[in-house]
Amino acid sequence: MTKVAAASEDAGTFLFGRSYNILRKIVDRAAIGMAVTGMDGVVVYTNNAFEREFMLDRSASASMLHGFFDPMDADVVSALSDVFAGRSESYEGEHLCRGRSGTMIWALIAVSVLKSEATGDPLYVIIQAGSIDRRKQVEHALAESESRWHFALEAARQGVWDHSARTGRMFYSPMWRIMRGISLDEVVDDDQEAWLQRVHPDDRDRIRPSVTRQNKGEQGYDILEYRERHRDGHYIWILSRGKPVEWDEDGNVLRTVGTDTDITHLKEIEARLAHAASHDSLTQLANRPSFQTSVETALAGPASSYLMFLDLDHFKPINDALGHAAGDHVLVEVARVLRQHILPKGAAARIGGDEFAVLLYHPDKTKVYEIAQTVSDAIRSITVGHLPVGDLPTFGVSVGIVSLSSGMDFGTALARADAACYAAKRAGRGRIVMLD
Repeated sequence: MTKVAAASEDAGTFLFGRSYNILRKIVDRAAIGMAVTGMDGVVVYTNNAFEREFMLDRSASASMLHGFFDPMDADVVSALSDVFAGRSESYEGEHLCRGRSGTMIWALIAVSVLKSEATGDPLYVIIQAGSIDRRKQVEHALAESESRWHFALEAARQGVWDHSARTGRMFYSPMWRIMRGISLDEVVDDDQEAWLQRVHPDDRDRIRPSVTRQNKGEQGYDILEYRERHRDGHYIWILSRGKPVEWDEDGNVLRTVGTDTDITHLKEIEARLAHAASHDSLTQLANRPSFQTSVETALAGPASSYLMFLDLDHFKPINDALGHAAGDHVLVEVARVLRQHILPKGAAARIGGDEFAVLLYHPDKTKVYEIAQTVSDAIRSITVGHLPVGDLPTFGVSVGIVSLSSGMDFGTALARADAACYAAKRAGRGRIVMLD
């Protein structure tokens, strides 16, 4: 324990009065550091805890204000100056102080004025100080970690959500809001059902069981893909990853944390790639492999359906006379005709070159023939250029039709339709032949 002689009678009483022996022992053994100064700031007493943690200038005239606190800390210098000048009676704060090793450490400081019972005049300033340096180091490390985590998530454009089952409250990070067009200060309904109502109707029932299982703790790390309505009305694709991180003693989930990523652009690329893989690049009709899947599905089903094979008549002279650009134009126009008259009642594909195929879901053979005739007439009316009359043979299409039956495979069905088309060409082109 440090004792510094004081001139006043009160100081002597504090230091040497017998009635204070027990109190002094209690204070000396207290876990929190305590120092007592005169109103001039000169230290008259420090307990053991204070001396273990902090370093003071031991000269008789040294003020608590000099050397103990960081001189650049204007807040504590100003606050203690007010206390010693009698303008304030107390102060609390967290500040850098000189530690036992001489380096500055963080401490929680509580300052109060002790007055004379007789006169009411201020006699001492009592300073209680406890090191919080370790806590500050942990806070700093956490802040650094959080800033890195925040930067990584924001840079990756991932929104964070945090659901508390205790309170039902949800936390949404700024990026979570930005990707949905929600302002940072807007209050978002915490109810999980309100979120599900923003999910696309086609996805809502699909993801609801997974959400329920996660809420019950029946599954751990969960990944969902769904569409959610943006504030401006359109839908965005979300990749959501969530994981329970806190449970009660009965194993019930108390808290779930997750990240959301806007994958709309990826979904658009995925859709374009899927379309490119299943469609002819020129006409944008289904390609042969994709069309085969449609036919095989029809063959496996109970409904009646028909397969048409279409081969353009006198197409080569168009390429020869007008060039391949004109030929491509004709093929694109044929595709337009098929889309107009066949879809969505069936499927249409470019099989190769100037050959097309059509799948019609229809039980009436007569109606199928009428559709084929309508298509043939529309194709024959396609404008192929402005050549003098007689320079090109009549342009048109030959059509072969077969009824699909059980036990037939795609290859057999297509071969039979091709044979019917060949029969139409032999009969003079521009004809329709339907085989039983």
